[in-house]
Amino acid sequence: MTRPVPHWLSDAQQARYAEFKEFVRFHVEPCADDWEREQTLPRETLAQLAATGWLGATLPVECGGKGWDVVTFGLLNEAFGRGSPSLTSVLTVQAMHAMAIVRWGTREQRSKWLPPLASGERIAAFALTEPGAGSALHTLTTTYSRSPGGESLRLNGVKRWITCAQIADVFLVFGKLEQQPIACIIPRESPGLTIEPIRELMGFRAAGLATVTFRDVEVPVANIVGKPGFGFSHVAPVGLHYGRISTACHALGMLRGCVEESVAYAAQRKIGDQTVGEFGMIRTLIARMAADLQAATLLCMNACRSEDDRAAEAFEDAFTAKYFASRAAVSAASDAVQIRGAAGCHESSPTSRYYRSSKITEIIEGTTQIHEDLLGKVILGRSGAAARSRGGT
Repeated sequence: MTRPVPHWLSDAQQARYAEFKEFVRFHVEPCADDWEREQTLPRETLAQLAATGWLGATLPVECGGKGWDVVTFGLLNEAFGRGSPSLTSVLTVQAMHAMAIVRWGTREQRSKWLPPLASGERIAAFALTEPGAGSALHTLTTTYSRSPGGESLRLNGVKRWITCAQIADVFLVFGKLEQQPIACIIPRESPGLTIEPIRELMGFRAAGLATVTFRDVEVPVANIVGKPGFGFSHVAPVGLHYGRISTACHALGMLRGCVEESVAYAAQRKIGDQTVGEFGMIRTLIARMAADLQAATLLCMNACRSEDDRAAEAFEDAFTAKYFASRAAVSAASDAVQIRGAAGCHESSPTSRYYRSSKITEIIEGTTQIHEDLLGKVILGRSGAAARSRGGT
């Protein structure tokens, strides 16, 4: 089967990783296909997840969270990615929303909003994407305007493809106030907020995606996170950074699932007197995905450790891990289906779920092409700076 847990994990990290995998094995994997068919996550499942305290994995202890390091958060997402990408999405957006408040929220906002997010009493959503704007933040059309007297704002606009919006209790909504980017906390019960579920997705079918419309929603000024003008430059990058780490690690979990399912099948399935694993062409596919698994593991854990260390390269490392792990998961899922043949195409096979869901990891939190463009700029910029320091052109 797959390689043992990396030796450089601490005893506490290894113990928690084992706990995460055991939870997924007993409470997630047996239900994952049913959730995808029904296109919803049961409330009892969310309550069970909330009871673990893992929705507050990265939040400070004084805010009701676990206060764990980002490596442990990565291991949590890896374990859940193996079982259900849809359920892992709850971990992703909860961290995106909450960590933006940790970094840029006021003391009052942290006191009010973080404890219920840590306990799972409130489920969060990160409302950034619009029908006509994904990664191009400057093209957002959602607007905030000042109400007479200035004690509150009015929010109007439409957000689309918002993960967990069907079940979310609170949204972090990005828009513009007098052409300045801004982010505000918006409770679900706000008058003028409506939610339209998006169904029949290729993968992540139980992740609760929806279109969220805001019509003259009144927003207290106290709900502004950061300052007007900080929305895109400071607040959004924090959430997206944690989103990329989470997505990279849960793509890694799917990659591990592809390897484990393929190895088990190849060792047991016989064609004549030979197991499938005795065919060279099958060994080639397994070797390729196993090598990608090892490489993706190192990249993902490096991204987590960079964030723990507050390293200057943390954002670049997260981009690299998300870029590689998502592409590797797509390739491994295709090969895993190929190894199983017709059985791999049926919804009863985990490889079918990985095949449908892995592709979406190349789109969320920035597409593969966006990652290639940004990483290319960083690498070329570094090379140019090195050349100039040597006196070159």
